[in-house]
Amino acid sequence: MKDLKPILVSLMLLLIISGIAYAEPIKTHVAQFNVAGGTNNQELKKSLQEILTSRLSPEQTALVENPEQAELQIIGSYAQFGKMFSLDVLIKSRGNGSLIKVFEQGESQEDVIPAMGRLAKKIDAELAKRPASVVLDRQAPVKTAPEPSSGISLQLVKEQYVVRSEPSREQTAYAWSSAPFEGVFNGIATGRTLPSGERELFVSGEQTIRAYLKGKELNLVAEVALPPSLKILALDSADLDKDGRPELYVTIIERETPASRVYQFNGTTFGMIAEKLPWFFRSIGNDMRSRTVYAQEIDNDGSYYGGVKELAKSGAHFMVKGAETLPASANLFNFSRLIGVGPKSSKDHVVVLVEDGYLTIYPPDGTEVWKSGEKYGGSESFFKKEKTYRRSSGDLVRWTFLEQRITLLKDGTLLVPRNEGTFTIGNNRSFDKYSLFAFEWTGAVLKEKWHTRISPGYLADYSFDQSAGEILLLEVVKKPGMFAKGKSVISIHKID
Repeated sequence: MKDLKPILVSLMLLLIISGIAYAEPIKTHVAQFNVAGGTNNQELKKSLQEILTSRLSPEQTALVENPEQAELQIIGSYAQFGKMFSLDVLIKSRGNGSLIKVFEQGESQEDVIPAMGRLAKKIDAELAKRPASVVLDRQAPVKTAPEPSSGISLQLVKEQYVVRSEPSREQTAYAWSSAPFEGVFNGIATGRTLPSGERELFVSGEQTIRAYLKGKELNLVAEVALPPSLKILALDSADLDKDGRPELYVTIIERETPASRVYQFNGTTFGMIAEKLPWFFRSIGNDMRSRTVYAQEIDNDGSYYGGVKELAKSGAHFMVKGAETLPASANLFNFSRLIGVGPKSSKDHVVVLVEDGYLTIYPPDGTEVWKSGEKYGGSESFFKKEKTYRRSSGDLVRWTFLEQRITLLKDGTLLVPRNEGTFTIGNNRSFDKYSLFAFEWTGAVLKEKWHTRISPGYLADYSFDQSAGEILLLEVVKKPGMFAKGKSVISIHKID
């Protein structure tokens, strides 16, 4: 009899475990927020809804757009009192009518997005308290199975119980993100992948260039600081001399004059190859060795002029050659060629993110053949130039915003980011959420393939690593304030 006791205990445990179906994500609808005391209330209602939606755990919630299809409704409100605000959420179950209240608050507008993250965690914690449902099928035969242990989960599928191995963390990881680091940065570029597997990453702020090594974590290796009279606008990398070591092409303006620089990183320090170059830079191409660096100048009024030309390197000397035939609305920072994409007749078409934010397709003759119905792009990077004449508005200063990158992948996919904000009027731009879109050109229309969920923060720049099939995002997650320098994050996502 003593020998039978372990067997009987195992059978009892198996019967109990086989009747348990772990709580699946519940169908959830997040309503637009009610807003009181804020500015731009209509836009803020939708923005808060989207931010909260993107922060909820998919393990707890399966989001649905139609509230009639939802088992759970999340109703939120935002109230501002002076500088302080309160976020209050009511979680309502349609099944039993139960109500749960959750709140979060903050002391300044800079804390709204972090507060939304804290609020989402509280909601996830409340939903995690749901009990597992017990489903017993008395007629179903009991099947022998190995004892549950770490790494094994039971799943109910069509009234049969199957045992599946839990995927490892490496298998389930779809993204990597660094810890937030202090400062607001505006440019990101990739370098070499070292024999150790570590990857060189470079970021730029307005007066700073940093080199990081990305392994399991992000480690700062070197930094160079520029004087306050210089302002970095953009950062690009390419290996124009094909020596296996990429150069960094840093777009810089000195007061109102282009004064760009070229650096090379030797693994421990930055070495400056050239300075006070009269061009702005943008690199196009996903492979470091075949990447092209384009250059363009600005005139006395701050307008781009002279056409977009290819940059050539000879030792420590740089020159421009040729000139791209582009539509009048195109400049160095807002175009990409649809080379080898779509029908033969459209292989030389150009896509331009025009000044008002619409994607536009032009054939070689420069006539517009297609224009998007929605706006994309959106950048906070700019330079100013005093005008030589006064317009009717009386503004003597011209503000020029650099546009987001448009990246054409080898398979013809066109990546286009979109930044959105609650306050983007005229020259006052403050973006607080973003998403990334993928398109394909059919020869007649630019068709959307997919887009990411809206994420909180400002997408300052991104880079695509063709060899790894990964996109690297530089995000500003906290804007600078009177007593804070802001924070940025680098995240890496796999594109299948």
